[in-house]
Amino acid sequence: MQLRHIDKLRYRSHLNVIIVCSIAAFCALGVGFSALLIKVIGNPPGENFLLNLVGVGTAGVIAFWVLKSLKHTDYFREVAYVWDLKYELNLIHRKFTKIQKAAASLDRSAIICLLFHYEGSRQLWLLDDNVLNLQELKVEQLQFDSKIRHAGIDANAQQYNRELLEQF
Repeated sequence: MQLRHIDKLRYRSHLNVIIVCSIAAFCALGVGFSALLIKVIGNPPGENFLLNLVGVGTAGVIAFWVLKSLKHTDYFREVAYVWDLKYELNLIHRKFTKIQKAAASLDRSAIICLLFHYEGSRQLWLLDDNVLNLQELKVEQLQFDSKIRHAGIDANAQQYNRELLEQF
């Protein structure tokens, strides 16, 4: 995965529309399928929990399938990128302690993973207006950049790929 510039206003606008439409569709489909199942094969009132559960489950599967199908459209481009970025950062976070130890011994793959982690986290926090820890992240990133520059290592976040994580 490569980091790329995202228009924050477009991202937030599209994310809000996607969230509202997803919730509305999920609710409508859940109620509709539940009501249809109860009408067709329902029991006396109060005994249709399983039919309601199947209706809501079916709505969830359909909503997931539609979102997955639309993920590659132009409208979803920014939102899908952020979803993918969050997934990638989560993969790094799971191995973060091992990556930090390897980076301390100047392992190039670990350094690239950490650079991607810092840049990706900064971008994600700015897009989501999560600026509480941004200053702390900047300090960590500046210290890390200084360390690798002082060691003479030429690396950047754009060199990241998921295969680098398999070493840790």
